[in-house]
Amino acid sequence: MQGSFPNPEPRGVFAVDLDETLIQTDLLYERLLLLCRLSPLRLFQIPWFLLLGKLRFKKWIFSKVEIDFSMLPYRAEVLEKVRLARQRGETTLLLSASLQEDVDQVMRHLKLFDQGVGSRHENFKGAAKTKYLESHYLNNNVTYVGDSESDFPVWKHGHKIIAVNPHPRLMKKIQSLQKPVEFICDSEKVFGLILKQLRVHQWVKNILVFIPVFSAHRFNDILPWIASLRGFFAFSFLASAVYVFNDLCDLKTDRVQEAKKHRPLASGRLPLKLGMALVPVCLVLGGVVSLGLPSQMLMILGGYLLMNVIYSFWVKEWLALDVVFLAIFYALRVLVGGAASMTPVSEWLLSFSIFFFTGLAMVKRFSEIKKQPHLSVAGRSGRRAYEHQDLMTVLVMGITTSIVSILVLALYLSTGEVQKLYRNSGVLWLVTPLLLYWFNRLWLLGARGEISEDPVLFAIKDKVTWGVVFVVLCLIIIAI
Repeated sequence: MQGSFPNPEPRGVFAVDLDETLIQTDLLYERLLLLCRLSPLRLFQIPWFLLLGKLRFKKWIFSKVEIDFSMLPYRAEVLEKVRLARQRGETTLLLSASLQEDVDQVMRHLKLFDQGVGSRHENFKGAAKTKYLESHYLNNNVTYVGDSESDFPVWKHGHKIIAVNPHPRLMKKIQSLQKPVEFICDSEKVFGLILKQLRVHQWVKNILVFIPVFSAHRFNDILPWIASLRGFFAFSFLASAVYVFNDLCDLKTDRVQEAKKHRPLASGRLPLKLGMALVPVCLVLGGVVSLGLPSQMLMILGGYLLMNVIYSFWVKEWLALDVVFLAIFYALRVLVGGAASMTPVSEWLLSFSIFFFTGLAMVKRFSEIKKQPHLSVAGRSGRRAYEHQDLMTVLVMGITTSIVSILVLALYLSTGEVQKLYRNSGVLWLVTPLLLYWFNRLWLLGARGEISEDPVLFAIKDKVTWGVVFVVLCLIIIAI
């Protein structure tokens, strides 16, 4: 009698989507933003290639820019599930609408997948994935990890569902399938991430808008203060648009810097498509707030925006010129306040602002170089033109510029203009030693490596700084 053996159970299959699932980003948007950074003029070619079809567009943009797959933000929860599936002996698949070349590079980097399939002759998405799994793994229990509506056909024909950050309507559709299901949802709320990305906490810098109307002692005239307040919000929305734009352009460099790799866009916690939408939204909000304000203020805002584009694409990599631009950005805040409230801005105030904020910009560059001791003598700090050997030079230049700003203030206090504005003008001389102490302390802490890359953020959190500000305000009130 011939014995018979039972057929072995079919091997389980663990299939994973790539964009917004295995990685917390989208490769197409990654390449689009890299193209914007490296070859901005090629953006005018995009409509033509989109007309030729999405797959043709993907192949064109693939040929123009390269991605460092080791620096992409991979989703830790999904990676762990892939590892566990391999331990259980399941076949691990990477299925993506991204190009086959991208899928291959991810597989080579992670070494976790048995097979990977991407787009070749057709956009490998939704129904195409379903067809592939049915033709190759019909009798296998398929677990599929996806994130979007286009993955629903795969879930419908699979055995187990794992959905990453599904929206409420998709979640209901998934639950209606009556299959084993698991949801992977990010703990952080999108609204909170948007606020972080807009850097609302940095709007405190825009208080400079109120300096012209304050220094002119227009305390009893409410209209200039209202106009300054509108200028404050207009500049804040514009600045937030610039912050988002810069972070979108600097994804590659931000991900290798310890202080910047946790930003919402760089870390992948905030989708790139949402980040790209924030830029025009902030610009529109800034424009709405500016309606009815003097045209001179609108011209200054336009100049600020244009200078930031130039800074982001070119000046950021120019030695020494970058800090001059940063100082001008601060001075423009003062000019916006003057234009909004129709209050003249004195040359003394502008001169002080330029030197004062150039000193702060130097603190920022010094901290960036100081925080990267692994740089060689010829090593560059990200996209900056500074080298590690420039550390002491930046220190000397920064301290000198800071002291010059205090000298400008001292010269201003010696003029007859001050005596006309202040009854007890002599009291204001006490401001100079206070600023000298504050700057000296700032540079000493920077030299010790105890200051963050952005000195303004450090100052906001620093109790000593708030104490100095309080005393200065008291002196001004006494002088008036």
